[in-house]
Amino acid sequence: MKYLRLVLVLFFVAVLAAVVLYGRGAFRVAVGYSAKQLCSGVFVAGLPESFVLDNDIGPRMALLGPARGALRVEADHSRGLARASFLGVSAQAVYRGAEGCALHGTTLGDSDLVPLADTPEADELPTILTDAFENAFAEPAGGGRNTLALIVAHGGQRWEQYREPVTPATPMQGWSMNKSLMATWVGMQAQRGALDPTRPAVSLAPGLPETSPTSRGGLDPRLTLLHLLQMESGLEFEEKYGPASDVTRMLYDARAMWTVPVEVGMAVAPGQRFAYSSGDTVLASYLWQQSLDRPYSDWIRDEFTRPLGLTALVAEADASGVQVGSSYAYLTARDWLRVGQLWLDAWHGRSPLLSQEWLRASVRARDSDPRGRYGRGFWLNTKGVAFDGLPHNLFYASGNSGQYVVVIPEWELVVVRLGLTQPGVDSGTAEFLHRIAALRPQLAAMAAEAAP
Repeated sequence: MKYLRLVLVLFFVAVLAAVVLYGRGAFRVAVGYSAKQLCSGVFVAGLPESFVLDNDIGPRMALLGPARGALRVEADHSRGLARASFLGVSAQAVYRGAEGCALHGTTLGDSDLVPLADTPEADELPTILTDAFENAFAEPAGGGRNTLALIVAHGGQRWEQYREPVTPATPMQGWSMNKSLMATWVGMQAQRGALDPTRPAVSLAPGLPETSPTSRGGLDPRLTLLHLLQMESGLEFEEKYGPASDVTRMLYDARAMWTVPVEVGMAVAPGQRFAYSSGDTVLASYLWQQSLDRPYSDWIRDEFTRPLGLTALVAEADASGVQVGSSYAYLTARDWLRVGQLWLDAWHGRSPLLSQEWLRASVRARDSDPRGRYGRGFWLNTKGVAFDGLPHNLFYASGNSGQYVVVIPEWELVVVRLGLTQPGVDSGTAEFLHRIAALRPQLAAMAAEAAP
């Protein structure tokens, strides 16, 4: 009987320890997300603190259940930082001026806000577009769509609408649309001869470990930067947003995020399978930065922001100073549109910044994914896999919470949709695209009338 009691006690102690460890992992994700999103929402996007709490952090912290009341989140405007705490676990994100906010950062930058661009308000929508835009902003039963910005561009014409407090001057987080930006920036460096993405990754950055039969982790010496951008690295990286998953450890625990995908090691040989992975792009970002001759934020400003005429682009770094290429870029809706126009122009071979060869290769389906869903940093519509009934050469950048930049080359059309759509809620993007497709003859006529 004593032996049985001892076994039961040990069993319950083990269960309790597991619950505590799992719980603390979940708590770290909760406070990390809350601190980072509040810092960027307030200091980068210039949104009211209450709006970020009510429309971003609050809905996503519903997973805490009745204990959510114990979550404390606040912004310190005098010091340019945000803190979050929950049951003894805390996190801090600091604002670093032009480089945005860094989770777990300790070095404060210029705490003065980077001034938002003084841009004109949106023109009134033409009558033929009113229903399509109103439907896209309308809330479904139960709510949670939260469309905040929507733009259609065709033939030099632009039609747009916003939901307060978002305006044409508000930088908005693209989440995984940063992956499409990273593929673009790598392509720009490659066509200049500053970076060879076909070389083994371990040769692009000193000190990257190779796989070893005696230790976990390391990179296959055949792994290239192209494999990473194409989501066919073969890394054993878990893209599941749970408390102890690789992606949450990377985004909310690690100071140097790029080390996490290196540490998990290989599952299969590079090029064999498609597996969507933020870890792939974060590691790609680290390799891209090794090719630069100046700080990455200066390179983006000089080589990308200014040539495109962007008003605001904040590409945030982790605490080690590496741009979080999977997730943390902020642009206004109009600037996301300008980037979409770059991709459209490159597809047609008329961009001085990005070659047609690189863009066309980036929107070609890979053999590693039989469904043809992904290229090189871009989602695809191969055989209508994403948007049935729309052109198969449509490609798009996509991010968490319903972020889209959709390019339809044969129609000379770019659509930008930004929002804070809650999990499980339809963003309305597919329906909006089909409505716009039905209006295409009228839009072409309007663009022709406005042409000089």
